[in-house]
Amino acid sequence: MIRLLSTKLLSPQEVEAFAALGFQVESLPLIRVQLSETIEAFPQADFAIFTSGNALEALQKHPAAKALAPHRAFCVGAKTRERLESAGWEVIASFGYAQQLANYLVEQYASYSFVFFCGESRMETLPKVLAKRGIPCYECLTYTTELTPKKLAKHYDGLLFFSPSAVRSFLAANSFAEEKIFCIGSTTQSALPEGVSSYIAQSPTLEGIIERCREIFNNRQT
Repeated sequence: MIRLLSTKLLSPQEVEAFAALGFQVESLPLIRVQLSETIEAFPQADFAIFTSGNALEALQKHPAAKALAPHRAFCVGAKTRERLESAGWEVIASFGYAQQLANYLVEQYASYSFVFFCGESRMETLPKVLAKRGIPCYECLTYTTELTPKKLAKHYDGLLFFSPSAVRSFLAANSFAEEKIFCIGSTTQSALPEGVSSYIAQSPTLEGIIERCREIFNNRQT
């Protein structure tokens, strides 16, 4: 059995999806998300932007802020889109990466304004691209991310990373050895030390990571 470590908590169904392909996966969350107790006032905008479901979860806990937010949104990630639509938001478009979304907004929505619900460790991609083109985009902090490093007590064949913060947290207490490293996307991969080899998921989803693991380990059953 090939042993994998996920650096975020997986559901029983997700663990079973790995097991069906011959992988034994354990979860060791290396970051803790703290939803903001208050959300500062933000200006009216034409559209909302979400790059994480955490931002939506925080907004849902503040009815007054939610009521003021535009309920037409753009987002990054299939899971984020699912959560937005389940909560009653109209998602105009979604993309796998922030750069793709930024390019789309510049090309198609340059005359509109946006409020970006985000965490304090969000990447600079979206704000920088929009600001460069003079597109109004107000950043509204809705959550923070705390690193929770833990020393590994055993060896794994593969390590699964879903955010740059998880990479930083792992490296605060561990170093890479001979494990194969899998990243949800290029942004997460960019947090790895120079010279460390890794594999990017076929799509920026858990399913994409599972498929990449299957491919790299050649669906080997042991």
